[in-house]
Amino acid sequence: MNFTSGRSVLAGAWALAPGEPGGVVPDEAAWRPLEAPMPVAAALAAAGTWSLDGPARDFDRECWWYRCRFDRPAGDASAWTLGLDGLATIASVWLNGEPLLESRNMFRAHTLAVGDRLRAQGNELLIRFDPLADALAQRKPRPRWRSPMLAQQQLRFWRTTLLGRTPGWSPPAVVVGPWRDVWLQPVDEARPSSIELQPRLVEGRGELTVRCSFDAGASAASELRLTLDHGGRTHEVALQSTLVDGRPQWQGTLSVDNVEAWWPHTHGQPTRHAVQLHGRATGADWSMDLGAVGFRTAEADTGDSGLGLRINGEPVFARGVCWVPLDTVKLHAEPAQYREVLTRLRDAGVNLIRIGGTMAYEADVFFELCDELGLMVWQELMFANMDYPADDAGFAAEVDAELASQLPAWAARASVVVVCGNSEVEQQAAMWGASREYWQPPLFHDRIAAAVTEQLPNVVYWPSSAHGGAFPFQPNAGSTSYYGVGAYRRPLADARASGLRFATECLAFAQVPPDGTLARLRALNADVAVRSHSPLWKARAPRDLGAGWDFDDVRDHYVKHLFGEDPMALRMSDPARHLVLGRAAAAEAVAAAFSQWRSAGSVCRGVMVWFLRDLWAGAGWGYLDDQCQPKAVFHALARVCQPLHLGFTDDGLNGFTLHAVNEQGTAQEGTLSLSLYREGEWPVAQAERALQLPARSCQGWAITDWLDGFTDASWAYRFGPPPADVVVARWQVPQGAAERVHFIDVEGAPLRRSDIGLSAEAGPVVEGAIEVTVRSRAAARFVHFEVDGWQPDDEGFHLAPGGERRLRFTPVAGSPRRPWRATVSAINALVPVTVRQTA
Repeated sequence: MNFTSGRSVLAGAWALAPGEPGGVVPDEAAWRPLEAPMPVAAALAAAGTWSLDGPARDFDRECWWYRCRFDRPAGDASAWTLGLDGLATIASVWLNGEPLLESRNMFRAHTLAVGDRLRAQGNELLIRFDPLADALAQRKPRPRWRSPMLAQQQLRFWRTTLLGRTPGWSPPAVVVGPWRDVWLQPVDEARPSSIELQPRLVEGRGELTVRCSFDAGASAASELRLTLDHGGRTHEVALQSTLVDGRPQWQGTLSVDNVEAWWPHTHGQPTRHAVQLHGRATGADWSMDLGAVGFRTAEADTGDSGLGLRINGEPVFARGVCWVPLDTVKLHAEPAQYREVLTRLRDAGVNLIRIGGTMAYEADVFFELCDELGLMVWQELMFANMDYPADDAGFAAEVDAELASQLPAWAARASVVVVCGNSEVEQQAAMWGASREYWQPPLFHDRIAAAVTEQLPNVVYWPSSAHGGAFPFQPNAGSTSYYGVGAYRRPLADARASGLRFATECLAFAQVPPDGTLARLRALNADVAVRSHSPLWKARAPRDLGAGWDFDDVRDHYVKHLFGEDPMALRMSDPARHLVLGRAAAAEAVAAAFSQWRSAGSVCRGVMVWFLRDLWAGAGWGYLDDQCQPKAVFHALARVCQPLHLGFTDDGLNGFTLHAVNEQGTAQEGTLSLSLYREGEWPVAQAERALQLPARSCQGWAITDWLDGFTDASWAYRFGPPPADVVVARWQVPQGAAERVHFIDVEGAPLRRSDIGLSAEAGPVVEGAIEVTVRSRAAARFVHFEVDGWQPDDEGFHLAPGGERRLRFTPVAGSPRRPWRATVSAINALVPVTVRQTA
């Protein structure tokens, strides 16, 4: 972590101007005011002169200047440090006419001593960003394999994000300009300028090592102490001073016996402990709040050729999402938005977030909130798919500098449990046909591995997101990008039949967004109905470059496979139902896959869905839409990720198996009931048992063990018509209940629709929200709503026969307030039903 006391974002008169590559400072008339430093696209969007929804624009071909005119902050400091935390990508910096810096890496943070160059008044900072396209046009050695996701292969020489540069799945909005803070900090000889904390858990004892560095040539501090609060007591250690490269460094290690450990929220409490640094200089005492740290261990379990995570010695089923920056053009967001999204993920049962190598490093607030909320982080370095030129001295030096910028920030983060070298580099080399010797580049297996192991001894290092086995994308070894269920259109049973061990990404579909997002799409193309075959829709449907299909086709395949309805015919005759079944198909795929992966005896130890949110409005891969509103598939993910979980697997001639999971740190005791129904409402068989499930355990039972006689519930033997079409399990415990409603489909048979007795009643608006109660006489499949300007806290769920659900509807953020009008339906119901509103 970096000590930020006295640091302030550089305030002054910021301005932006277009220019010529390598040219002189633009004329005064060219400058336009800028509220704060931000990327070019974000600045133009704020000014209303550019939009993601407007004509495409290649900022990689443009040159831009930034200017800040400012006075030195008040105070008696004689020396100052200027910080530039992120410059994308080819940047030159001047202060008061003097050159300060040439930067070629957007992932490096720069700190510069500027005390003797800083005036009391009238300072001018200039930053020029030259076109990356010109640099990419220079002749460079060819790669040994190609990355089909990229139009420009020579991006491999430049340390910049791939977002905006991947036609087919990210909008053409490359980040150019300052994308992290520009700041000033006074040099204080008495206080450290940077502080590195390294917490460790050793046999139940917490050990916190601290190193403090000073900008000044000599430290004025005469004493430093570190304190930590635990269990109502304050523990402390005095630090010792040494010289490192001629500069003073203080360090020490504080120990706490029987410390309360940090756990991912699904398995315990993310306990943290407040830490402070206290100092004395020339008779004056001072204190710094260093936040809070958590103590935990993290290990990779690679037994039997797989990958699993052990936290504090316990195996953890890791499940979550691949992260996407919350703002496509800024690459960061306000703290409140981070908290809203991360809290939503926590509440959904997610316990692991992957920051992939195609994205960008996240802000400190992201990691602080993950620490607080008990969310683990799989942090990849920003390398993806390409043959990186590790033997190029300049490139290697940039990699080393980047690691020096990034790794220390993660050392004190309990949430960061995995640092991964890259995204799919090994996979891409193997898929492209490169020789096996190139599959595991030394850059990731030696150079970066050594740096991470040395600087972050308390995390797992994994060389690539797809790694292990006879080939890097082999599902039943190591880790992989798993698209058996998904892009490769395998049956849902492949989720388990493949022997998947750990999916760093999976379950990608062109996820149909909520109706409000569809309305925004229509507004962009008012003269054309925006449906799944319209040009605007198809332009934003994710695809692999060169493929003869897109992820709309993948979704439609599962509509036909699961529901027996022709998606092309639906698209022409009933487009609204086509979209509803598309939402339902993705939700069913997620539920079926997770039920298999979380089943007793499963070899799977982790899965992360691809990906968090859409980069722009449309049917993207996001489980949230572009404004972070949940899609139906996100609710499906939340239902199958809870620490208490019930699921069914179809084990062929062995029949259905019911699985119960308890990940909590205490045993759970309650009543487990099982019911089978015909035609969605007539009981066929019922059973009930008391169940006590030990902490962090999973059990499975053949449901025929529960019944008095043989019932071919899964219709495996087919000695006549199916005896049942719905099976329901419910586990009632003191803290709540887990429930699973499973519809038994006959392969190839069309989805049957009937009068299921669906009804809903809404109460009055109370504190801006409306409570709705939904009931159904027969089992209701994929219950969904049509409501303008309001969103439910759950949708796309199944209701058991005679079941009831209470939901909370809140206004959609940013939508105009509209009167409450809603209908409710299910994909097996004949017609939508109006939601009645009580007085």
